[in-house]
Amino acid sequence: MSEQDPPGVPGDEPVIGGATPPPPAAPPPAAPPPPEDPGEGYIGVLPPQPAPGNVDPWESRRLSRGAPDPRSYGRDGPRAGYYDATNRSPGRTAAIYFFSLMALVIGGVLIFLLFRVLSDDGDDIEPPPTRVPVTAVSTIESPIPGARHPVNEPLDVIASVVSGEGVERIDILVSGIVSDQEFSPAPTGDGTRYAVVLTARFDAVGGYELVVRAITGTGKVVMSEPVRVVAEPAATVTPVASPTATIVVVTSLRTGPGQDYNQAGTLEPGDVVTVTGKTRDLQWLRIERGGGLWVRFNAIDISPADLERVPAVDSPEPPAATPTRPPATPGGDSGTDTDPETDPPEDTPTATATPEVPANAPDFIPSNAVLIDGGSILRITLTNTSTNPFSGAIVVRVEETPGGPVEQVLTVAMDPNGEAWVNFEIDPPIAEQVSITVTVDPDDAIVEPNEDNNTTTFVVVPPPEGPVLSLQAAVTNGALTVTISNEGTELTTNDARLVVSVPGETTTRTISPLAIPENESVSIAGIAAPRTGEAITITLLIDGVSIASVSVANPNVVDVPTPTPTPTPDATQDPSQPSEPGEPQEPEEPEESGGG
Repeated sequence: MSEQDPPGVPGDEPVIGGATPPPPAAPPPAAPPPPEDPGEGYIGVLPPQPAPGNVDPWESRRLSRGAPDPRSYGRDGPRAGYYDATNRSPGRTAAIYFFSLMALVIGGVLIFLLFRVLSDDGDDIEPPPTRVPVTAVSTIESPIPGARHPVNEPLDVIASVVSGEGVERIDILVSGIVSDQEFSPAPTGDGTRYAVVLTARFDAVGGYELVVRAITGTGKVVMSEPVRVVAEPAATVTPVASPTATIVVVTSLRTGPGQDYNQAGTLEPGDVVTVTGKTRDLQWLRIERGGGLWVRFNAIDISPADLERVPAVDSPEPPAATPTRPPATPGGDSGTDTDPETDPPEDTPTATATPEVPANAPDFIPSNAVLIDGGSILRITLTNTSTNPFSGAIVVRVEETPGGPVEQVLTVAMDPNGEAWVNFEIDPPIAEQVSITVTVDPDDAIVEPNEDNNTTTFVVVPPPEGPVLSLQAAVTNGALTVTISNEGTELTTNDARLVVSVPGETTTRTISPLAIPENESVSIAGIAAPRTGEAITITLLIDGVSIASVSVANPNVVDVPTPTPTPTPDATQDPSQPSEPGEPQEPEEPEESGGG
């Protein structure tokens, strides 16, 4: 009996304050134990038995209910209970054996299946591919051996490394010195090729060896074959200075390449300008004035080599027309709903101030236009309608020709109501009747009393074949010699005159008859040179029509060398000789002047 179970029934303990429970009833007398086999040593008489002691009533009740013997508690461990652990039931033992046997069977089956999987012959499973060992190789793809590169400029080196191991680093060595590196490059393709671009630099002129070095994950070093390159001095780029040119005629500056742009000043002959741009059709040049103003190409004397260096530039946008307010109607209604207090008045164009006309100003008009030489030469006649003489350079522009607009600059000496001629080469020749437009001083650079008569339209037709005459003149020892050349068909006339004129003086020399075969010339000598006038103008008249004209410096007035008479073509004043359209003429050349 344990100390946790004291004798007596727990429910029969006295309650404080309650009625005193009756004393427990005495248990019935125990039956005498059955006789035991006295065994050996006992004959007929039982051995003496100990007298039964006092039995606790609660213990007696538990025993009567078939409670286990407390003396067997803990015999086989604390969890054996009150039952005898050694006396287990047969069914429980059989169950334990059954489940143990099942566990052994299942384990054996699993081991068998695992053995079959591991020992399969591989008919249904492909064996893993066998990887062929890759030999590590480094290669320089670019540059090629012998390449030349400027010193102090970076050179891209394309390197390729093939390795079966991972590559940790790739270096580029320039003559044994590391110039650039790449760490942990990413493989490409099948995972064995590495391609990188590294940079090599050369500090001095000379030869260098480039080597690519690759280091694998295991520390293996793979070197490429060396590639030799040559570092040479860097090319020195010398900035090309913009060419300069000389103005040969009074011309207007414009804000853009065309007459639609506003005027921005005037240039005089002899002015030196810097040319910074040109139009693609070579009709206008931009100069370094006013932020980039434009002048006509023929107003500038520039060499073809310098013109080649001038870059072609795009033209700026032409100025937009300024809107004006509609005229007001009677009663103050202008036709629009405007509030004079809130709507400011619109700007109106400001009239350009008309320059003051000097007292000696000329007045030019194109007075005639004819075709010669089968329509390949267009001869323009200019007339000075003013009472003032003019001497200087002037621009003449012809439009609506088959080859497009053409211009020329010529130097003339024109008396009051005098004439001058200029020839334009037409390509292709004019083969039928056409209308052309001729403009003298298209920029209005020369101040005239009337600027509205500088443009005239003519109808021209190809002429029949005939003589083509030109003049050359020279002054020797105060005497004037004039040479008349004929590059056309034979000329025969009884009415030919040479008019020699200087401002305020005119003399005439009659030549009758005058016969000049084709491609020949005649010289008229012994004509007295005038004693006044810086330039002498000689004009050939046949049947009263001006055929050719030339000007020559007067040595009696100015100290200039007298040119030797030569049959060279006169590009501006010889009516019978072609000239290059658009080619600027030198104002100091005597052959380029004319008058009448």
